[in-house]
Amino acid sequence: MATRFSFDNAFLHFAKTEGPRGFLWKYLLAYLFGALCLMAISYLLFRPLINMAMSAIFEIISAGMSEPEADQMIEALVARRATEIAGWIVMGNISMLVLGVLFWAVFEAAVQRRLVRDEGFSLQIGADEFRLMLIGLIWFGLAVTGQIVSIIFILVSTASLVYALDNPAGGAIAVLGCLALVSGIWIWIGVRLAPASAMTIRDGKIAFFDAWHATKGRFWPLFGAYVVLAIFIAVLSYFTFYVVGTSVAAAVMENIARFERAVEAQNPFALLSAILHFDILAPLIGGGVFWILMQGFFFYVWAGPAALAAKTDPRGGGVAQAPDVFA
Repeated sequence: MATRFSFDNAFLHFAKTEGPRGFLWKYLLAYLFGALCLMAISYLLFRPLINMAMSAIFEIISAGMSEPEADQMIEALVARRATEIAGWIVMGNISMLVLGVLFWAVFEAAVQRRLVRDEGFSLQIGADEFRLMLIGLIWFGLAVTGQIVSIIFILVSTASLVYALDNPAGGAIAVLGCLALVSGIWIWIGVRLAPASAMTIRDGKIAFFDAWHATKGRFWPLFGAYVVLAIFIAVLSYFTFYVVGTSVAAAVMENIARFERAVEAQNPFALLSAILHFDILAPLIGGGVFWILMQGFFFYVWAGPAALAAKTDPRGGGVAQAPDVFA
């Protein structure tokens, strides 16, 4: 049954989807597993940096103590090790960027198939995912271009206003005014193009700029839905951090005597054992897992308004074929 596009339906679309049951818990568990895998890969990629840095420090100290021409040796060692470390950092960041984009595309596709097509949960690496990776690349390019254009506009406009008014004190007001104007423009563009991923999944083809037509006359309901969701996410995030932080703080306070004994004994192993005690690790690990699950939930919720805009495109299209009608 199609649903009319409106403010309340937009921000509640994540809770009104049809289709096979069990999507949300399967999605959240898969998101948790995928996020943990990304963290493990990141650790394995950047762990060698510690060994490289320690090795470089040891070599530099050794050269300074044993070589007669220590300065030249140290300069050569620093240059060589800095190049190796910089190369590893670049390689690791590029690898994590690619994996991060793939992670986003896979879960974005799963979410949009649910919200637009009412399908059950499935993770794939296929045509939908590669199309969404291109959508992500377009968003990235648009964001970079927007930052450059915004900075140039703010600098030129502020300088022109200050010069025209012959009042340097008005520069701050001019900057704030330009920032407000630029922010409003990019928020408007972002909301108008928000259904790009959903329409790409809906139509089975790249539909980035076509999203502009699907949101014609719908800006304010979409914008309002995102504002409400942003407040909802901010409140849930606050309570999540509060509960996790309180649990960790309570665990630390209960084990404060163990920390004091380790410090008084000047025993680093005893201090490490106190830090890694189950009473402290349990809330830390549990809180981390819960926060990842909340991130996955926020990701799912945030996709709702744009998905409904694509699903109720008054022009029809794709597999949805759902113009604005009442349920």
